[in-house]
Amino acid sequence: MALLGFTLPPDSGEKLTLGVTILLSLTVFLNLVAETLPQVSDAIPLLGTYFNCIMFMVASSVVLTVVVLNYHHRTADIHEMPQWIKSVFLQWLPWILRMSRPGKKITRKTIMLSNRMKELELKERSSKSLLANVLDIDDDFRHVSGMTGSTTAIGSTAFTRPTTIDDHNSISGGCTHKDLHYILKELQFITARMKKADDEAEIVSDWKFAAMVVDRFCLFVFTLFTIIATVTVLLSAPHIIVQ
Repeated sequence: MALLGFTLPPDSGEKLTLGVTILLSLTVFLNLVAETLPQVSDAIPLLGTYFNCIMFMVASSVVLTVVVLNYHHRTADIHEMPQWIKSVFLQWLPWILRMSRPGKKITRKTIMLSNRMKELELKERSSKSLLANVLDIDDDFRHVSGMTGSTTAIGSTAFTRPTTIDDHNSISGGCTHKDLHYILKELQFITARMKKADDEAEIVSDWKFAAMVVDRFCLFVFTLFTIIATVTVLLSAPHIIVQ
């Protein structure tokens, strides 16, 4: 039951409750068994040794469950994921455990490629984001606003058509350079917020995947520990091995 606790999703809210309940049950049952065990001084009964191993495993699983829940509920506003956690829990350990994310296959080749891409991104930032395009549009608008004044002057001399009241209202009601500057500032703000929201969602997803990797790693390690402890205690029984 303690091993099955590592397969329980953290969002269920019963992950830690299951481990603590199993630990309390083992403590109570061990006290009942200790009263019926013979009082010996030379050797410890095998049943008590086995219970101690299982209680150590369950207690360790409760501690690691707290770590898993801590990783699962971390957000970008409070915690920043260190680089060693990204390398261990998001790349190499999932590759060893044969784990993958939806739409992302984790192999040795993809790990090396992603590390190389990160190094290139640190050296040179890409200029194809929406925010950079908005800044380019800002420069274009300044250029267009300057060209508009000159073309208006040229157009006023080239055409001899008299200006009507509708033309005057359309010119006076048009967007000025100051209005365009405010629009560009709003676009930059919206773009920055959207980019920040995407980055925060990606960080939260990375923390949840790291918690899933820790869960899977603990499941394998404690399963191996339980098997080895059980086999060792059974082989230590005097009625199995006759000397």
